[in-house]
Amino acid sequence: MEIKEYEGKYAKEMSEIILSNLYTITIKDHGKEVVDRIARHFTEEEIKKNFPKRIKCFVAIDEGEVLATASLDKVNGMYGVQAENPENKYIILTVFTHLEHQKQGIGKALIQKIDEYAEEIGAEEVLIPASVYGLEFYRKLGYDFHNGNSSQNKDGEYILSKHFNKKTKKNF
Repeated sequence: MEIKEYEGKYAKEMSEIILSNLYTITIKDHGKEVVDRIARHFTEEEIKKNFPKRIKCFVAIDEGEVLATASLDKVNGMYGVQAENPENKYIILTVFTHLEHQKQGIGKALIQKIDEYAEEIGAEEVLIPASVYGLEFYRKLGYDFHNGNSSQNKDGEYILSKHFNKKTKKNF
């Protein structure tokens, strides 16, 4: 397995992975109405249009097949989080692994890749919205409740964060 940067040619498989997860796992916590609303953002066309705008998007690939995806973007007030120093605060979005390849370390490898990248670009803090299903997974990877708040938000998600040491920002 290798982790690559997003290219438009991966959008169809990414959409299939994300939608299958939404309608198999996420629906259990959020219901069909919420999943239908979320799902419209993850069609092949929407991914091609919006994912290139993110700071970085990675895909895990094995033998030409996309197995998982995860992205990093600026916080910019998402999830009600106002950053004092927004240029150094990021958020991990759209972490999904193909249903048949879960619990094989692929998601962990993607999060570790994003953490490495975040540190390289000088991130001070990275947030991640976590479902009930993903909460312990992210906590094992060093993410903890943002500002100590262990309550779910209005969307039924926990907001977790990880702090990074300040480093010299590399230019990419």
